[in-house]
Amino acid sequence: MVTFRKISHYLVALLIAISGITYSQVKNTPVSNSKVKKQSFPQFNIAPSGGAVFPLTRDFRSDFKPGGIVGLDMGVKINKEVGIYSKFNYMFMSSKKSGAPIGQYMEFSAGPRYYFTHPKLKSQVYFEGGAGAYYFKQNSYIDPIDATITVNQVSQTNAGINGGIGASLYLSDVVNILAKSKYHNVFTKTGSVGFMTLNAGIEFTIK
Repeated sequence: MVTFRKISHYLVALLIAISGITYSQVKNTPVSNSKVKKQSFPQFNIAPSGGAVFPLTRDFRSDFKPGGIVGLDMGVKINKEVGIYSKFNYMFMSSKKSGAPIGQYMEFSAGPRYYFTHPKLKSQVYFEGGAGAYYFKQNSYIDPIDATITVNQVSQTNAGINGGIGASLYLSDVVNILAKSKYHNVFTKTGSVGFMTLNAGIEFTIK
């Protein structure tokens, strides 16, 4: 519960930071009587990123510590408000069990993205949802309590869904800063596993 509260505070802080940047950019953008340059669509983007993963559901949280992420987003913006994306994330978490190897998650997902736009603002906030495959692996290891017992390797692929918010912070017409937070729910044979991810990276746009 304490961990969940801390993560919630981090998420609220992220939202406040994004909102502050958005407000600042709107406030400081000079009004121009000239015509706004019309954007051309579709726009393709690719974004390498890194970040952190936080186990949330009880069993998952009791087995693993928060870990790291390396990811890659690819997408296409169809118009000002709507886009489609696909994503790969490699996540690694140290085990809380003595002597146990790290747990590894690989996420392959895709879905829609909805942008909240402002005529004076080049930076954008968006919501995205997705679905896909989540592959989990943990190598076999010797039980630290009973050396005669070998815990078998875990290797399984399950379906999952995700959703969250993100921001594309404008640097230039072709380079932006990507930041987003998402909740993931992976369905398993015994129930589901939930965790939160925080990603940040550089987004390259191809118009």
